Amino acid sequence: MSAIGLVKNKIFSVDISNFKYAVLALMPFFLLVNKLPHLAIISFLFLLVMSITFFLKNKIITDYHLGIIILLLIVYSYLLISYFLSGQTLRNLFSYGFLRYDGSIFFGYLSFFIFSTTFLDYRKALKIYFWFLFIAFSIFAIIGFFEYSNNLQFLTIRLDDIYVGPMFIALNNSHNATGSIYAIVGVAALAFLLESSSKRKIAYAGIFILCFIALFITKSRGSLIAFFIGAFFTFWLNSKSVLKFIRNLFILIALLISFMFMTGTFTRVMQIFYVYDLSALTRLSLWEKAITLFRNSPILGIGFGRYNDVLWNFDRVPLTGSPGIFAMYTMNNFAFNDTNAHSSYLHFLAETGIIGLILIISFWLACFIIVFKGYRFTKDIFSKKVYLSVLGCILTLFALSITENYMTAPTVMTCISVITSLAVGLYWSEKNKIIIGR
Repeated sequence: MSAIGLVKNKIFSVDISNFKYAVLALMPFFLLVNKLPHLAIISFLFLLVMSITFFLKNKIITDYHLGIIILLLIVYSYLLISYFLSGQTLRNLFSYGFLRYDGSIFFGYLSFFIFSTTFLDYRKALKIYFWFLFIAFSIFAIIGFFEYSNNLQFLTIRLDDIYVGPMFIALNNSHNATGSIYAIVGVAALAFLLESSSKRKIAYAGIFILCFIALFITKSRGSLIAFFIGAFFTFWLNSKSVLKFIRNLFILIALLISFMFMTGTFTRVMQIFYVYDLSALTRLSLWEKAITLFRNSPILGIGFGRYNDVLWNFDRVPLTGSPGIFAMYTMNNFAFNDTNAHSSYLHFLAETGIIGLILIISFWLACFIIVFKGYRFTKDIFSKKVYLSVLGCILTLFALSITENYMTAPTVMTCISVITSLAVGLYWSEKNKIIIGR
């Protein structure tokens, strides 16, 4: 047989199902290139098709996924009802503009459906995803720090204004998007560092330090605060004694002080306590708008996807209904952009009321409880790393969501939903002692 024939036979003998792991390995790189969202979309659609195909053939969904999927479907149903009650059209619902911005939650949480079927080995998938996640973020951190320290603005560094100065954005659209995802990955790296054997601690320490430096040079204050909240919780959960917790916290504070001066970001960090700069005043204005809208319709909100449709230069809020009880924004103007309340809690309150906020928080608490049970249950070192990292990342998400609308942001949600859904599957497989993905 000719050489060409051998190559052809080898190509056609490859099991296409193995490509699912290759696609999963590429996905971490897309977290830092949200200027090209189609890459992530294609990856998710490929995995979704494989998951649906597997389900139609085997009719298997993990027990632990089933509960959170039902809760997520309730969230989706409520959002859709709110959407139509506020006078929005079916055509807009399926438009790219809506799904890219106002409706990004439908894409960001897709992983919980995709990985609910056992079409892959959860342990293998998590090892691949985290391995490439740490590689991707370490590479970008090295490039970013090189540019930043040499005062270059070529690929990953951007100068927005004189007030903030140069900041690391990778290939994302904003420094906050990059800062938030580095806060998430930094907490995950910390969890792997704390739970790993002594032989691997040096490698994970290097990854953690690179992510820590990258987070600093994004100059995203909200991300930095959220990282420390997530790191604090991760230290606390991992610590077997008070002394160990205090020691670890002291090391983190020492690193903070060192990197502040090494990266020249001391002034920016101190601006955390300064609430009168343009960025803070803009955010306070957006919060005021959200609170005003919430007060006009506290139970159901003004309508899902309607916050950025309401102009902020009015004498009276133009809502239909009974202000103070039930009132929605039903005017026929639709804005598809990234304007939001800069707080997930206030954004959900404004658009979906108390009910909407309770539903989305309940969903994440349900995920947290399942993964926490896995952390307490397992004796496996790798599983401990995964569960601790997911728990720390969920806490970081809650902290991030105070100053940004990250519970629907594609970059953050793509990462957290993947590792959380896979971790739920890992716990299910460990609990049932099942080897899957064959």
